[in-house]
Amino acid sequence: MIDRLPEHRTLPDDVRVRARRRLSEGMRPGARTGVPALVAAGVSLLAAGALVAGQALLGGSAWVAGPPAPHNGEFTGKDRAVVNHVERGAVHPDALARCAAAAKAHPPAAEWRTIATSRKNGTTLTAFRAPAGVFFCANTTTSTTISAPDPAVIEDGRRRVRVLFTTPTGALAGLVSPDLRFLTLSRIGDRGTNTTSPALVDGLFLAPAGFTKAENGTLALADGDEFAVRGVPKPTQPVIDRPLPPADRGAPGAQQLARCLEDRPVPDAAQFHHTLTVRLSATSTVHVGRFEDLLFHCVEVPGESPRGDVHDSDELDEVRGVTTSVAALAAFYDFTPQKADEPGEADHTASSTFAAIGLVTDERVASITYTRPGAADVAASIADGTFVLAAPLIDRHPEARVVVRDAAGAVLETIKPKDVP
Repeated sequence: MIDRLPEHRTLPDDVRVRARRRLSEGMRPGARTGVPALVAAGVSLLAAGALVAGQALLGGSAWVAGPPAPHNGEFTGKDRAVVNHVERGAVHPDALARCAAAAKAHPPAAEWRTIATSRKNGTTLTAFRAPAGVFFCANTTTSTTISAPDPAVIEDGRRRVRVLFTTPTGALAGLVSPDLRFLTLSRIGDRGTNTTSPALVDGLFLAPAGFTKAENGTLALADGDEFAVRGVPKPTQPVIDRPLPPADRGAPGAQQLARCLEDRPVPDAAQFHHTLTVRLSATSTVHVGRFEDLLFHCVEVPGESPRGDVHDSDELDEVRGVTTSVAALAAFYDFTPQKADEPGEADHTASSTFAAIGLVTDERVASITYTRPGAADVAASIADGTFVLAAPLIDRHPEARVVVRDAAGAVLETIKPKDVP
């Protein structure tokens, strides 16, 4: 008799991307066998206590679940504290000064004890404790959002989650029970594109890059238990303490970028200026924006609502130079319907194509070119410190390279893409 099944846990983003890429290799035309790689990869994930379906490489209503910590050799994840850049007992002096200036119902800053700071995708989220309770402060380039001290404690029991703080741009924070090891939060009814795996720190959870409208319905997956989180507060309103003029939205590409930014957890969304619109295929167009060292991209598909994502420069590791003259992520596109043809499969959509979309961080860069033997070179589109390279990077040819040159044609860097053997 089996009295305890393996716990279901959500795969972190870095694991999910690698899984999608492995799955895609078996779905390309001319795959070695007639059995989709979904089946083989699914067996591997199920062995790790996972439920397999897909969202970015694989689309549809199904959900990927798995361990958000190192588990097996193929799909090794990163610690959530590493992904969310957690520093215990530390706060940057500038962030502390901004939080103190925005504080109202708070004791003097000298009485604040810093629990931890977490930063991701343009938001720095700090947890403090004072005699009156715990409180949180979120800093972006232009704003500071701070909650009032709250004496709340987590109720007795295992796998408890209590949200105490949300912001209009998607940061979330609160309390967890001491036993909790893995946590994923998502928007009820839309967890495919609105989900976060917070860092767990000293009885708290910190999610600087979460999702918006958490108060309308939030689902927790806590060490395998799935439940609705009650009492999620409405967003605390920010103080715009470092205002900047908004980016121009007059051009058609900039207007589409603005639509992509709607209801997305993007800090300082009004500051992102449109840099590129590139037609990737007959059915997919990507819109790219940048603000400081943050990259925003949105793949537009006819008949679907556009939804974009923001990334820190250090998350762009698909094509990344040693001197970091360029840094790019992999953005899948051209999803096609796939009918279930194996037991346990569900209808889904799949993609075997992605583009490298990234930042140009060296002002000398004039061209970025994909090259490999037996194929024509592919040049990237470059503008305003961003680029789009729609090359067959997923082929993983051992001699594939991305060559970065200056205006005189001199090679600045030759980069081997991330998954090239």
